[in-house]
Amino acid sequence: AAVRRALLALLLVAAMPAAAAGALPLRAPFVDESGRAVSLGDYFGGVPVVLVLGYFECRDLCSTIMDGVLESLARSDLPPSSYTLLAVSVDPREDAAAARRRMAAYRPILAGAVRAHFLTGSAASSQALAAAAGVQVRWDAEHGVYEHSAGFVVATPDGRLARRFDGVRFDARDVRLALVEASAGRAGSLGDRLILLCSHFDPQTGRYTGAALTAVRLVGAAVAFALGAWIWRRRGGRA
Repeated sequence: AAVRRALLALLLVAAMPAAAAGALPLRAPFVDESGRAVSLGDYFGGVPVVLVLGYFECRDLCSTIMDGVLESLARSDLPPSSYTLLAVSVDPREDAAAARRRMAAYRPILAGAVRAHFLTGSAASSQALAAAAGVQVRWDAEHGVYEHSAGFVVATPDGRLARRFDGVRFDARDVRLALVEASAGRAGSLGDRLILLCSHFDPQTGRYTGAALTAVRLVGAAVAFALGAWIWRRRGGRA
């Protein structure tokens, strides 16, 4: 059953829209790990948000996804203060106690440095968020679980989707660049911003590629060739 659900999650990834776009429902009500009533927008406004949708009592893929997210964030070498980690359950049956248990399981990894919050909510809130984030969610009546696509999204401080990463393992460099981009350059280094100027994000692979830089190099090579040919002709074809 675990293998079947893992395969279905990867198939749901293939059915996801090609690129993240649009705004998140910031007024949607949720409950945090302490049992306090909050709205999604309470976690936006300062820094980009790493948004992970799944559920907290999951015995299969969700833990693997979160492990991959935390690993990529740790290896990104960005200070934890430059983003907020937000895990939201898509299972309306889960409550603050489930969120608290899951958060406690990750506390040794978070070590108090990462601003992390674990939320639960009604079916209406979780479904609205999943739809806005482009995450496919399906109730599996046979096994009594919610199937969902694997991955996470990076959102801008004002609640717009910036980048989506599919799968269970993520490249730390690309996650870093996505956070720098979502922060409008406030996070990261000058080198990161220069890379972004010369890169293109491929939503199919979840990677930043040097497409722009390659194009510049090709144009430069073409100009050099044309200039060389012009000089050669001016010299009457003599080397």
